[in-house]
Amino acid sequence: MFELIDNTNPRDHNFLDKGGDGRRSVQDVAREVGADFDIEYVPCGYVGDDGYFVEPLYTKGAHIGQSRDRYILRADTEAVLGVHSGKYPDRDAYSHVFDTLEQLWPNSCETITVFGDGERAVVEQVLDEPINLGGGDEIQPYLYTRMSLNGQWKTETIPVHRRLSCENMLGYVGQIIGVRATKNHDTLLTLRSATLDRAMAQQETLVQMARVFTDQAFTDEQFMSMIATLVPHPVPDAHERTMTAWAHKRGAMLAQWKQEKDQWGASMWTAYNAAQGAEQHRISKNYKNTEAADQRSLTKALDGKTPIADAAADYLRALVVTAA
Repeated sequence: MFELIDNTNPRDHNFLDKGGDGRRSVQDVAREVGADFDIEYVPCGYVGDDGYFVEPLYTKGAHIGQSRDRYILRADTEAVLGVHSGKYPDRDAYSHVFDTLEQLWPNSCETITVFGDGERAVVEQVLDEPINLGGGDEIQPYLYTRMSLNGQWKTETIPVHRRLSCENMLGYVGQIIGVRATKNHDTLLTLRSATLDRAMAQQETLVQMARVFTDQAFTDEQFMSMIATLVPHPVPDAHERTMTAWAHKRGAMLAQWKQEKDQWGASMWTAYNAAQGAEQHRISKNYKNTEAADQRSLTKALDGKTPIADAAADYLRALVVTAA
């Protein structure tokens, strides 16, 4: 049923850099979405009683005489992207991270998501070809690198697999390693190796889970029981808002289950993707179809904040173990 093409040696990975299919260099995509901007550093201060600008400075230590705090501004729009201590090292916006990612995985970028005025950004790159799970169902390995100028995110890379039929983001193994401030060739090779090893381990786990779950039939009644466990009914005197939230979650999962079942048949794999898809595409977006909602869902996925999908996987695994 499953076709996992492997043309490598037993201990090698099969992640290859490939262009085409809408994949371009990170720099090209950055220019297209406006993520290749320059930044300026402006000292923070205040206007004193005498009408003159006062710039607080360090009075001792290695940074004596330097500004205690500085704004980071976009050079083209002067939008404030962040405020940092004067000890915060100067950066060239995101350009070095973009250059590093392009060196590691050339011509593999599909999208760059820019948050707000550019205070945060996420780069999406494709790794290798889709993995055929049989019957037209495929998962695609991706690499997401997120970064910020406002200090909210450190720069980190996160491997994620997506189910191509519904764009579900499957699996979470956390960040690999920061890519900021590394120009050494050996360091780049280490980063590439660590990332690919983690992505390959995630792939093996997902394929195994898909194999086991697809072979297990799942009825409407079993899915309803799973929903009752994942999203339990509130207590009788619950607040109306609590009842509404419960009803929306339950409705999203039931609608996704019907859609998945009509396309792929009723199985545990279908049930897992119904729960995961409802959470990613509806619940994490607060049931809105806006750019902000999409960014909210992406952020939660990269943070590993997918409690419904995680609970569904655990629930179904327990059923498999019990049946065995």
